[in-house]
Amino acid sequence: MKKFIKNICAAALSGVFVLGAVGCDGGSQSGSHLPADPDVTTWSTVSPDGSITAAMSLESTGGLFYTVTKDDTPVVEKSALGFTIREDDLNFLTVDDVQTERITGSYDNISGKSAHVEYDCNQTKVTFKGWDFYFDVTMRAYDDGYAFRYGIRAINGGSGTITVESEDTEFALPQDSVVWAQPHQSPAPNRGDFVTYEESYRRRVSNSLDDLVITMPMLYQVDGTEIYSMITESGLIGSGFYGSHLSESQENSGTGILQTVHAPGGRADPDNVIAYPFESPWRLGITGTLKTVQESELVEKVYDEAEYWKPDNYDELSPEEQEIYNYDWVESGVVAWNWLMYKNAGQNDWALQRQYVDLAYEMGWKYTILDGGWNANFNEGQFLDFMDYANERGIKVIVWCDALADFGNGNIKILTSKLDTWESYGIAGIKIDFFDGLQATNPSHQGEDKETIEWYETIYQETAKRKMIVNCHGCNKPTGERRVYPNVISREAIRGNENISVDSTITVNGLFVRAVVGPTDFTPVVTPLSNGLTMGHQMALAILYECGAPSMADFAETYTDMSGGSELAVTDFYEAIPSLRDETVFLCGQLDRYYVAAVRVGNEWFIAGANTILETDVTFDFSFLGDGTYSGYLYTDRERRNDEIVKTAVNDITKESRAEVTIPENGGFVYHLIKDR
Repeated sequence: MKKFIKNICAAALSGVFVLGAVGCDGGSQSGSHLPADPDVTTWSTVSPDGSITAAMSLESTGGLFYTVTKDDTPVVEKSALGFTIREDDLNFLTVDDVQTERITGSYDNISGKSAHVEYDCNQTKVTFKGWDFYFDVTMRAYDDGYAFRYGIRAINGGSGTITVESEDTEFALPQDSVVWAQPHQSPAPNRGDFVTYEESYRRRVSNSLDDLVITMPMLYQVDGTEIYSMITESGLIGSGFYGSHLSESQENSGTGILQTVHAPGGRADPDNVIAYPFESPWRLGITGTLKTVQESELVEKVYDEAEYWKPDNYDELSPEEQEIYNYDWVESGVVAWNWLMYKNAGQNDWALQRQYVDLAYEMGWKYTILDGGWNANFNEGQFLDFMDYANERGIKVIVWCDALADFGNGNIKILTSKLDTWESYGIAGIKIDFFDGLQATNPSHQGEDKETIEWYETIYQETAKRKMIVNCHGCNKPTGERRVYPNVISREAIRGNENISVDSTITVNGLFVRAVVGPTDFTPVVTPLSNGLTMGHQMALAILYECGAPSMADFAETYTDMSGGSELAVTDFYEAIPSLRDETVFLCGQLDRYYVAAVRVGNEWFIAGANTILETDVTFDFSFLGDGTYSGYLYTDRERRNDEIVKTAVNDITKESRAEVTIPENGGFVYHLIKDR
């Protein structure tokens, strides 16, 4: 009967839609790539600079789809929008309301690519009416991309749950697009389908993605153009939804039409029962030149003027307690980390841990981490003596913990009890691992299922109450959550040095893709762990991977012994590496080949480059410096040595200057420039 009614109503739709094609400026527009069709109603949202058009269309047969163009070049071909739910037919829709607005504003970062961010977009929100539910589709166009999300709410204004049978969102890539994608692969397939974000971003063509489940973010280049687009999601934390991946449906195999699908590795059952009223995470595409994509903060900009999280009883708190939620206590800072060199066996060796406190103190760093094994055979007296030692030197302590096993597989009472104890010890933050469930016994949830996403948020909230920062490991990709939880300043979801044999293609493509969407804890060393990366490459990564609490992972003496007048002197560089940055500028690069960017901190600039397997000559200018003269040092790899650095003084660098650097295979370089007074 429903199908019969749907067909009757669909035939009448051309009489229902009288709104026409509405753009964000209130005028009538349509994307130039859309054929004129009297049976299709289109709402086009155009970016403030006019370069990006995101067009949403409804066919008389009930199909809802969108397209995206950049400078009239298709970036997303005709792609489905929508949800299939058990409680209503969201394919049978009539238009109830259309709202357009310009959204502008700015905010300051506690950590991120830049200290100050401005955002500006046009937005179209179309409300469709089903039998029992309204279905909202909000489409935005920014100068650096597009974003959209869904809303589902009861017509009677009530609340309850719905069952999602599928999210029908598609991203139809233009034919022959070149794609850099990370396929899902369990780190322990013999034990289960665990989530991982630690594989390489491999180059493919858009019609060769069949049989793959792809993580987000995913980057592609439109064939024959210099237009790039990065697909990812934002606003996952707090949405009440599960994390998503991308995959071709069976009927679209080999077409390059990707659909959002439930992230692998989840165990919550049923995971598709969600609460309404509901707003989905944002689905977005950072779009433009390679420089535009690399410098974009769209994943976080979609939060607009988001307020930092406050507990429900905030108004009942004392003024002192309310001050916690200004988050002024969140401090970015470089971290001394010794697990990579000493593993678990060294973590409750308090003499070793004091050595790393001393390292942090001598280098001017902020933190040290006690990693896995720190509380094995725990002796409270010895631990408190260590804490006194760290406090005397002004070094804050972060402790490792297992997201599930340490907290009763997601038991909030155990979580809060342990956090209370650690707070009483003066611990400043947690490095929380294994959200994938890999080390838990019979985890009730894992990966990116709905309960695990809620568990992330619970941890963020409970640590915020105790003024603790968070470094997530064994975790999912960033989805902009530090705009609401600024205490979450570091994140893995990257194939870092912990894997030892990390090669340069992994690191360079990781910079182009993973590093765009949020903080990245790569844990660089000084002396390479394999022949795959040079010392110069490791130094460059210490600059290029943005992170609020970057972990320096080498032996303590490696940092302090490389001081003085030797050409190998790099101590001064590691004393100066930034954890907080005012500005980030992408200079040049090529996927699979090399990456060069500049970072400003006050009146200092760090310009770093990382290379892959072919020697590369890089040329760039210093126009980003602005007025003034700079001097400092250039650090480059010694010829035919992957574990030695040549340090060269440079002077009288201005915005008119140019640089020519030869980067050896797997190598890197860093300029550290300070404005002359």
